[in-house]
Amino acid sequence: MSVVDKSPVESVSTENTTVRYLAATLAFTSQVIHLWILPETFVVTLLPGLFFLFVGIAQGLLGVSLLFGSSRWTLRLGILFNLLIVALWIITRVVSLPVITGLAQSPVGLLGIGATVAEITLVVLLLKLLTSKK
Repeated sequence: MSVVDKSPVESVSTENTTVRYLAATLAFTSQVIHLWILPETFVVTLLPGLFFLFVGIAQGLLGVSLLFGSSRWTLRLGILFNLLIVALWIITRVVSLPVITGLAQSPVGLLGIGATVAEITLVVLLLKLLTSKK
């Protein structure tokens, strides 16, 4: 009778795989939300519409990169990018930027909150992946 234990290396690898898949799911969730909002945003003004298109494409690329194993550089870029998106979301809700957003003050909507929560959680998971790659 033998007991087979997983080595610490195998358990870390399995945990990292789960975290990578969860992070990829969050990146794809953020992508879908931004692309869902895209047509409505293009109607208001062009600049935010282009921003949402860029964010959707970038989140999709980040998600694909996470599925196939990402480098430290990609993880760092994903962290910075998602922090920038969250900061811009907060700024556009607090400060009135009618020249850029086309609105006196951007409304706080359920989709925006969902995307922001997904991006904050994604940053936490990317930080976890980055620290485990040392």
